[in-house]
Amino acid sequence: MASREGFATQWIYGNGFIRYFIARDPKFDPFRFNPRAFADRVRQISELMDSTNPDLSAFFARGGKLILKEHGADFAQSPFQGVNYYNSVVAKMGQQRVDQFIRFYVTPGASHGGGGVDASGQAIPHRADLLAVLDDWVQSGKIPDTLTQVSQEATAPFNVISSRPLCRYPLYPRYNGQGDPTRASSFTCTRQ
Repeated sequence: MASREGFATQWIYGNGFIRYFIARDPKFDPFRFNPRAFADRVRQISELMDSTNPDLSAFFARGGKLILKEHGADFAQSPFQGVNYYNSVVAKMGQQRVDQFIRFYVTPGASHGGGGVDASGQAIPHRADLLAVLDDWVQSGKIPDTLTQVSQEATAPFNVISSRPLCRYPLYPRYNGQGDPTRASSFTCTRQ
């Protein structure tokens, strides 16, 4: 492909995936792709990349902690992949057990890279230091619940422009109807 102009993002991702991961030939024409002809390779890649086994009991038994996050408006992969996987782990292991070692969050309106704007045209807060949260959970036993996401200026000193709660799934941040809509304190995590 000589130029990206005029191609949807899904085409760019899919074209590269088929040529480089599946066919392993940069000159392969993805329009000729037949999944049956590459079934073995698709299975190999699936074993490497797909997180589909809901039985995380060995991980749990070793004291593992896991934070999952999806962007609700992801254009590159469906956020329902993460939702369905999390739900399958809960179905396999039970909510009470899962709550001991997994936290799952979804950022409504955020695209693949986390960007997006709300109804007022403001950037959707989507940055949260999940590694620090995970480290606190493992090292200090600080169990994460609702977190705070921010959008920041692009240059130093990186002032916070807006913030919003990062709610545990299946909750989402609902504006309270009053207060500054650029501040997390004006939102409540709710189901409806």
